[in-house]
Parts: sequence; structure tokens; C-alpha cells
Amino acid sequence: MKTIKSISKVTMLIAFVAFANTLMATGNLKVNILPLTAEKAVVAISNSDASNFQISIENGKGEVVYYKETNADSKDFRKIFDFSKLEKGDYNLSVSVDGSTTERSFKIDSRNIAVGKEKNTMEPFFAYKEGILVLSYLNFAEENLSLNFYDKNDLVYSKKIGDRFNVNEGFDLTKLANGNYAVVLSTDSKSFTFNVDVK
Repeated sequence: MKTIKSISKVTMLIAFVAFANTLMATGNLKVNILPLTAEKAVVAISNSDASNFQISIENGKGEVVYYKETNADSKDFRKIFDFSKLEKGDYNLSVSVDGSTTERSFKIDSRNIAVGKEKNTMEPFFAYKEGILVLSYLNFAEENLSLNFYDKNDLVYSKKIGDRFNVNEGFDLTKLANGNYAVVLSTDSKSFTFNVDVK
């Protein structure tokens, strides 16, 4: 565990600048569900940059009940959904574009469609060069984060990051033995993996 150490703020600043450029490129993804009746709703999606949208709806068991990937770049997507054939219960609408995901939970019952708050997730930025690993992540949901390094299935290093919004971390991996490592950033609800080949 002593072979990995945190690095300087200068390296993390470089990582943050690269991540900020990625953030600016993804645009501003918004997802709305506008109930029309107890069984129908308009799904309205907008993004400041024209992109292809990946749209999915999952039920409370995590089963995908709808999936669509748009064919052409667009800033807007609108569709009336008829939920009458779905069972009553909890659902999650997820829209992904360019590494950014926005989710909206909703509940269908016999009287109406109740829509939850919008939840944004952006994939973390990882970079590895000359033995230095940098990580930047915007923790929109302010979930508890942990970072783990694995050599095959063996845990090499672990760090609890906490629930802070802006995460910028740097690690010197030059003391690690040569090999392939998996770096896993975990939130309360998701995990992101970055593979590092240390030579």
C-alpha cells in the first residue's frame, strides 16, 4: 500500500484543466418528463450541442423496458410515451450523451405519473502518463466515493474520498511493479474503471 502516493497540486491542476475542457464539450443535458394523463407523458430532452442520445427506461428491478439511440445529431428530442402497458411501480429514465448521463426517476400508479428530481452524472476523467495517474470527477449527487487499485483481483491500494463535489486526485505509480492494474472509482450507485499498464 505504500507504493502509491498522492502528488502535487500542479499535476492536479493540469488534470482539472483537461477535465474542464471535456466538461465544456459535453454541453448542458436536460431531461424532463411532463405527464399528460395517468398513462401518458412527454419526454423532452435538450442539449446545448447537437449529439446522438442514448435513451433507456428501467423498471424497479433494473430491467430495461425501453431503449433507443437516436440516428442523427440533434439538440432536442421529444416523444409522447404511452405507459399504459407498463406495470405500476418505480422507473428510471436515463439519457446519455458524450460521457454525460442525466436520469429522472418516475412512478406510475393508477392516478398519475409522479416525476422525481433530475440527477446528473459525468464519467470521470482519468489520464496516465510517465508513471503519474490523474483523476477528476464532478460528484453531482454528492455520494460517498472510494478509489481502489487492483492487481488482477488483489487490492493494492484503497482511499476513501468522501462526498465532496469537486474531486481532483493525483497518484505517483512509479514504485508499482510492472503489470496491468484496474483503478475503480465507486459511488453509492455506480462504478467507473480505468485500466493502467505500468511499465
